[in-house]
Amino acid sequence: MSRALTLFGISGSRVGQATVVEARSTIVGAATSCDMVIHDRLVLPRHAEIRVALDRWFILPLDPTATIFVNGEPVTAQQRIEPGDLVTVGTASFKAAIGSVAEHQVGGVARW
Repeated sequence: MSRALTLFGISGSRVGQATVVEARSTIVGAATSCDMVIHDRLVLPRHAEIRVALDRWFILPLDPTATIFVNGEPVTAQQRIEPGDLVTVGTASFKAAIGSVAEHQVGGVARW
């Protein structure tokens, strides 16, 4: 199985959900046309892009007003995502894992 970024929702509209990001480019936003839709009043229609390059994952805002944090630090340009990072988009927060979903779940429950 190829490596993937898995975002485990810990707050917001995706709490309790694991989202696997395997594509080279994933658009995150409130628009239904986005690859990862987040229903949040602070999420723009096309809010951010998650990219992978050489097995390294990055998030970058698609609008200067997009609210994105990695480990509590605001993201204004491309920012690397590491395993264990806390990624916040709008008011939705996710714990990042890199690998397969199966590696991070026991009985359907995320473990760290």
